[in-house]
Amino acid sequence: MYSKMLTKNEKNVIKTLLFSFQDEYSINEIARRCNLAPNGAFKILRKLEQEKIIKLKKIANINAYSLDFDNLKTKSICELALIEEPSTKIKNRLEDLKELQKITEAGIIFGSYITKKKNPGDIDLFFVLKEDNFKKYKEETRKIYPAMPLKVQDIIQTKEDLTENILKNDKAVIEILQKGFVLWGQDKLMEIIKNGYSK
Repeated sequence: MYSKMLTKNEKNVIKTLLFSFQDEYSINEIARRCNLAPNGAFKILRKLEQEKIIKLKKIANINAYSLDFDNLKTKSICELALIEEPSTKIKNRLEDLKELQKITEAGIIFGSYITKKKNPGDIDLFFVLKEDNFKKYKEETRKIYPAMPLKVQDIIQTKEDLTENILKNDKAVIEILQKGFVLWGQDKLMEIIKNGYSK
């Protein structure tokens, strides 16, 4: 099942668990966060549990769920969950940013630009890159950003920065991961997130 295509609801459940970090969620909490009926969430969770992608833990009288990274398949499934079909305007931004893809390890677009808001004020971007590439990044963005349709607000972090922010549960960074659209580098993000879980 999961070697083919994940449904939108399955992706939402997996991403909810992926970005829960220190939290373990009940069926009702997962259903609420994913806008699903509890029965629909239960069916997805049961399939994931059968595949050993998630594990169940009893807390008092409640079943709580979390990802099981002891299963080697889990990282691959999570990477699949981070791959989404871009809208036309996101495709256009991907084209604008293609040179940055060569020098950054991951890119995320987030904020009002990816919502249904009619007149977003800017384009929010989050990049993970090696410190050695910082100068090259600045050179490229000086050429790219002025040609984009809106002002760009960018956040740049190294893998070490992002890992540290995950470990300290930085709300702003967690929200970018939860609500942003991953442009590229799903595999790199998963390495960082998995390391955050293992520490």
